[in-house]
Amino acid sequence: MERFKTWLDSVEKLEAGVRESLLCEVAAHTSFQVPLPPELSFLAGRFVDLGFENLGLGAQKFNDFLRAFSGTGIAVPHTTWRLRFAYPYAVVELADGSEKETLPDCWKEAVLVTDDHFIPTWVGKRVRPDQTSGFNLQTYRDAGEGLVPP
Repeated sequence: MERFKTWLDSVEKLEAGVRESLLCEVAAHTSFQVPLPPELSFLAGRFVDLGFENLGLGAQKFNDFLRAFSGTGIAVPHTTWRLRFAYPYAVVELADGSEKETLPDCWKEAVLVTDDHFIPTWVGKRVRPDQTSGFNLQTYRDAGEGLVPP
């Protein structure tokens, strides 16, 4: 049985359409293994949409981010951490310099996190309205880059 170093390695040999679908839908819509460092604790939830598509990256950079996240990880700016998808969930690890991409400073604004009942626990300020339709966010408070429940 072949052993893979990263989840990206495991899907790399699949047909391009299947591979891209898995990268977009499985990796970028995930949950994080806990415990998490305090500065990234907002990522704790049943469902985490990292919202790379909300960052205005362009098609190539968007693809680069998905591949980095599914490979050796993507560096979190102004921290010593990286985010990496390690099927079936994502992990926060110490960055080791192998990361090919670094998230932009505004990355938290693109993230949507929900709990076990699919109630938002973090709504980044760049999250699209279609992603939050059906949620009542009127009582949520401003937490800088996002909104959080009262």
